[in-house]
Amino acid sequence: MTRLRVALLHGLAGSTALWQPWCAQPPDGVELLPVDIDWPVDGSAHPEGPGDPAKLVARAVRTTGAEVVVAHSFAANALLEFLVREHDSGLRGAVLVSPFYRPRQRDFDWSAISYYFNRFHLILEEGLSVSSGDRLPPATRESMALRVRERIGPYGWMDFFGAYLRTPHLAVHRVRLPVLTVAGENDFAARPTDAAALDRALPAGRLELLPSCGHFPMAEQPARFGELLTDFLGSLTAAPHPPGGPPPAITSLEMT
Repeated sequence: MTRLRVALLHGLAGSTALWQPWCAQPPDGVELLPVDIDWPVDGSAHPEGPGDPAKLVARAVRTTGAEVVVAHSFAANALLEFLVREHDSGLRGAVLVSPFYRPRQRDFDWSAISYYFNRFHLILEEGLSVSSGDRLPPATRESMALRVRERIGPYGWMDFFGAYLRTPHLAVHRVRLPVLTVAGENDFAARPTDAAALDRALPAGRLELLPSCGHFPMAEQPARFGELLTDFLGSLTAAPHPPGGPPPAITSLEMT
């Protein structure tokens, strides 16, 4: 029996390890394909640039033969840009986890820039906290987060914030395939109001807000996250499969 192929894309400073709590018990009839994308942090991650995030998503879809893509944080924004551009992507559905989105240009002001500039390392620290549990003392987590911030650097931060700034210009009303948006109600990075605004703009959207959850639902609440994904993926199986067979899968993508 053919299994539903689901690609999993991590965020800017993430890794495939963040999917492991959920991947431990994959839904029946589903093949999970964690993809390690080497997101560029050199200022090239903009539309039509050498590190165009949407093109990296397109490559992931093509090389894995994915029928559904689940993308987190920065990758969720890259996936959204891909869906806006590729109306005939062949995907059956998409899942945006903790996306960044504001529908109007006036929703961005100087305080928004200050907020994300000065708190960027706290997003990275939360990721370390979720992945390490209580194994790392707070001071160690902070020091590691600051080192990751240095590795990403100003150009990498601009790539992230530039993707956020582009969201008012995305014609998301053109995205006709089913899209599940999952967000944590306590997410201080990708605000739950962002997810709600995006869901309202999507023609076939479905929003799930997780109580007592932050920026990493798949790791913080893997059981509940798995229930939502299993239900969503099950709703897609009745849809006709696009013509053509999937190409061989790979699990790592790097810039060339």
